[in-house]
Amino acid sequence: MTEETVDPQVLEEPHVSEKTNDQNVWMRGLFMLILAVLFGVAEFILAVSAIIQFLWMLIQKEKNGPIAAFGEDLSDWLARVAKFQTGSTEDKPFPFTKWGRES
Repeated sequence: MTEETVDPQVLEEPHVSEKTNDQNVWMRGLFMLILAVLFGVAEFILAVSAIIQFLWMLIQKEKNGPIAAFGEDLSDWLARVAKFQTGSTEDKPFPFTKWGRES
């Protein structure tokens, strides 16, 4: 039997190649704290929007377009916050970038 040579990099766990210093970590922590508070506020706004949309549909027998569009933007924002909070992206969501869906 012949031994096959395996590239050691193939066996390594994937890792983030971008090194961060202590100051960057603390700044990220501050942004994470701010976004966690805003996420809680957004959850409340989502609940209120859902109730208003339900009542609208109950009375008018159709969806309210602006509420549905706002809900779509809000859900996109919540997803972006979750991605930033979990470290899967370094892109900060609104209020650090433009509101609305990414193009």
